[in-house]
Amino acid sequence: MKEYWLDTNVALRFLLGDAKELAEKARAIFQGAEEGRWRLIVHPLVVAEMVYVLLRFYHQPKAAVTRVLRELLSLPGVRVLERSAVMNALERVGQSPLSFTDAFLAEKAKAAGTPIATFDAGLQATGLAELPLDQ
Repeated sequence: MKEYWLDTNVALRFLLGDAKELAEKARAIFQGAEEGRWRLIVHPLVVAEMVYVLLRFYHQPKAAVTRVLRELLSLPGVRVLERSAVMNALERVGQSPLSFTDAFLAEKAKAAGTPIATFDAGLQATGLAELPLDQ
């Protein structure tokens, strides 16, 4: 099966339905993936950009953004790289002041059992932070 890297702009047109002609093409792209004609690959950086754009540019509520992205990334024909960390990070973002990037880093640190070297108070609050200077 042929695979395609999904870019943020296609996902946003699909979700928002703005730019009518592009939104229709985006719907067709996701429909083809759902029907098994191809697979869409989603990189965590694309997820980070989607979160940022939806929150900062479109001023969407954080809980709505994380919910709709979790649904989008769960559609048939969509393969998310580092799926577990991405989905857990989206859940964490919806429940905390962390950005997606920080939440994703926290999920990776948790899974690896490796602390995060950070000055960020939000990440320090996760209990996963430890400065190498503390040794």
